[in-house]
Amino acid sequence: MWKSRFYFLFIAAVAVMAVRVTAFCYQAEVTDISGTKYFPAVKEALAKAEKSIYVVMFTIEKPLEGKNSKVAQLIEELVQAKNRGVDVDVILDQNVNFVHRKHPSDWDIEIKSTRAYKLLKDAGIKVYYDEPVRYAHAKTVVIDKKIVILGSTNWTESSFDKSIETNLLVNSTGLAEEILAYLKTIKIDDNAEKNLEIIGPSTLIRWDFLEDPDLAPQMIKAHDERAFDVYLYLLWKLADKPEAKLTLSYDYIAKYLGIYDGWTATDYRRQIIKVLKKLDEKYKLIRFEPNFAKEAVVTLLDYENHQEVYEIPQEKAFEFPNAYFDFGWNRELSHSAKFCLFINAAYFDISDVKPFWSESSDTLTKQFGGISRYVLTEGMEELRRKKLIEVKYDELGGKPFDVKAPKTYRFLKLYDPKDLEKRLKEIEEKHSKKAYAKARRYAEIVFEENNPEVIEDIILRTDKYGEKKVNKAFDIVARKKVDNPKRSYAYAVGIMEK
Repeated sequence: MWKSRFYFLFIAAVAVMAVRVTAFCYQAEVTDISGTKYFPAVKEALAKAEKSIYVVMFTIEKPLEGKNSKVAQLIEELVQAKNRGVDVDVILDQNVNFVHRKHPSDWDIEIKSTRAYKLLKDAGIKVYYDEPVRYAHAKTVVIDKKIVILGSTNWTESSFDKSIETNLLVNSTGLAEEILAYLKTIKIDDNAEKNLEIIGPSTLIRWDFLEDPDLAPQMIKAHDERAFDVYLYLLWKLADKPEAKLTLSYDYIAKYLGIYDGWTATDYRRQIIKVLKKLDEKYKLIRFEPNFAKEAVVTLLDYENHQEVYEIPQEKAFEFPNAYFDFGWNRELSHSAKFCLFINAAYFDISDVKPFWSESSDTLTKQFGGISRYVLTEGMEELRRKKLIEVKYDELGGKPFDVKAPKTYRFLKLYDPKDLEKRLKEIEEKHSKKAYAKARRYAEIVFEENNPEVIEDIILRTDKYGEKKVNKAFDIVARKKVDNPKRSYAYAVGIMEK
């Protein structure tokens, strides 16, 4: 390890016309912590912090598995420092995917390091994202206003162990003050956390339910949609219960399933009892205790040991928005789309680049109990048309089809279908039924038939450019394959504007 005491050149500003140099020098002790020396040096420095820690990091990539990973250890050192009274601030970078947005449906902000953000936030640490239009590319730690750690290393396992990185640990009060003053000019995005609030109030769902071939995937293959719906209803109702036993109201379940109106009490009770028996005898997910002419008593069971009661999971589970239940999305979506919505929520939960996630279709069909590619394709397309997800396809750019990158999905916040219906009705009344119907048909070509903004924009552009020009644009776009990135409204707009 190389150490030296010398005058450290911090800033050199050159005015070319005047050929004048202004420099600030600090007496400092400098330690080379390049490569694999970086992690132990930073861990030790954080552990010794007494008053303050200020971190600006381009990427903190917390692995999904492995509580003892090096990234997890550094995060834990920050938490421990906060717990012993050290003032801890962390600033993370977020990016803009498409700066020049032609339409509100174009993608924009990509929020990274979300697992680390959540861990730090939950620990009570002051953690922020920078403004999205600039890169917070620094990888800098300032400790007790005297220790400065800077260089090229992000907090990722690959940076620690695989990449060629150079870093210095500098002991200099003067340098620390200058660096801190500069870092504190970073503008904070106060809306970043709102961009992460897609889930809202939620119910924890175990990954096992989606992945086990004998559970949700079997319900898909056997077309046991009501068993799927009722079991999820039970998990939702279990969330605020101290134990896994529930007394069910047949009336409430019937309303949830959409079989209350137009059915007699005898008919819907018989149907619900049939479903509960299937969940008990076939799927072994519950213990059903029917009471004649009374409400049913149900105990949820553990997936592996059916003699044990179900416990609300703390690990290997994902948050699923209660808005799904509150807004009755189970009655709006097909069985395939419902299953795919849960896949999106699961992957969104573990994504480190929210609100996006990406995985190949082959991996998804294998991971989730061998569901068919048809279920995945049809379900995802329905969610896309309902504006519950957005999908980005890889640009071919001359590449062979088999080397295309997996699709990237963007999980969207669940809305109330009644609000959408109301908004669409307002557009129809504002313009005309004919103009609305035609615009919605055009919007359907680019998967935007449930996007009020796009539909109204098409009506206005038809008035501006004329029916012939708009029709030509959508005719060109309609010839593109579904997985062609040009099968989009932005591309159609570009044709109209030429």
